[in-house]
Amino acid sequence: MIIFFYGEDVYRLREKLKALKDKFISASLGDTNLAILEGKTVEYNEISRQVLAIPFLSKTRLVIIENLLKEGKKDVQEKVGELLKKLPDSTVLVFAEVNNPDKRTSLYKKLVKEKMAQEFAPLESIQVKRWIRKEAENRDVDIENDAINTLSDYFGGDLYRQKNELEKLAASIQHRRDKTITSIDVKKLVRPEVESNIFALSDYIGQKNFQAATKELDRLEKNGENEIYIFTMVVRQFRNLLILKDTINRKGNINSYQMAKEVGMNPYVAQKTMPAARNFEWHKLRQIYKTLLNFDLAIKTGKMEGKVALNLFLAKFCN
Repeated sequence: MIIFFYGEDVYRLREKLKALKDKFISASLGDTNLAILEGKTVEYNEISRQVLAIPFLSKTRLVIIENLLKEGKKDVQEKVGELLKKLPDSTVLVFAEVNNPDKRTSLYKKLVKEKMAQEFAPLESIQVKRWIRKEAENRDVDIENDAINTLSDYFGGDLYRQKNELEKLAASIQHRRDKTITSIDVKKLVRPEVESNIFALSDYIGQKNFQAATKELDRLEKNGENEIYIFTMVVRQFRNLLILKDTINRKGNINSYQMAKEVGMNPYVAQKTMPAARNFEWHKLRQIYKTLLNFDLAIKTGKMEGKVALNLFLAKFCN
């Protein structure tokens, strides 16, 4: 049997792989017939030896090769492609590829056709929210919709961070009779990623909502973020907006996952940025980005402070 796990959602891919290993070890009463190989360093002879070996006191062997397509040698990949024809019924061969492998290779084209091929694409917003609720239930706590929405806004599809924060939140309410995570709990105990604030800030600028944009900027500063870093993130966000706007103009209405692949952007960033990109006019984005670059030069040459640049920027484009 051949199994192929690949995709950008590293958390879910790793969890699936772990579940597979744990189930095999439990059924086989140990890891004697388990082999885990690193694609970057493994040679073909070692792969062949592990794949063709006869199971010891068991019906099956489990061989896992990690990132062979992404990091392995080309000649090894080609030989492994031929080895698949000789795979014994007693071997379960798993290819695990974190992030997207090179889809042009002959080995990828063979593996993706397998019945047990599974892509772990980044979750869309609604899927992330369902995942958060399910994870809360797994920890025997409830969670308000507003709390789910806040966590989703903070960390998007970063499921490692979502998991860590949910564990912290669940532990913090164990003393309560009503074990429900609220939005107040989230805002009190969880520090959002700067990126989520930057997304909100750009949205408010697009809406010309000066008051909300100023509050968002104050929130970033109260979280202890350096003004220069905030300004750098704002510049990066408007560069992303320009890239997405240009692609929307050329490609039309495509979803965030397709967009991320098209422009080589993190899917979560594309998902959070696309609504704002649609709201801005092309000439306005160019004007904003040009102003930001001028301010950036003024900051780097000592002619302007970061805080002054941010406030001038908001005053110019939010009124």
